[in-house]
Amino acid sequence: MEGQAFSVDQVAKRPTPIIRDVDALLRNGLDLIERNRFEQAASLLRQAAGLQPDTAMVQLALGIALGRLLRIPEATAALERAAELDPTGFYPRFRLGELYLRIGLPTRAQEELQRAMDLSTDTEQRQMVRNLLAADARRDAKRAWRPNFLRRRGKDELE
Repeated sequence: MEGQAFSVDQVAKRPTPIIRDVDALLRNGLDLIERNRFEQAASLLRQAAGLQPDTAMVQLALGIALGRLLRIPEATAALERAAELDPTGFYPRFRLGELYLRIGLPTRAQEELQRAMDLSTDTEQRQMVRNLLAADARRDAKRAWRPNFLRRRGKDELE
């Protein structure tokens, strides 16, 4: 290494290696989500989704990371795909309902959370749904107005 000087910038700009192991990408992505490093998690989880797009757990984790980054259309698509891939899974429905609550779609949120409740396998999962609904009810009581963007006005209401 004589004659070569490495700067910090050169080391920091090293490209992220491409990992071909979906399980490793998923584990690392979930670890990054737990540490609130959502941008990095989304990057790894996108790699995993590129390798195996039909894996419900990858789509679920990607939807969670994108939701935390407020990339709502992408997060919704990933979570809906996870729910489609795992129709009997509790967590895709729960996270989709949670996202719908966050973006102001209470009717869809109620539907997804009811599906999650129906698919729950233990009391802990049912309690998660109840807690989310209770928190939303407390927030809802403080709101002066909460739009429901799914409701459309009929002809009678417009006149």
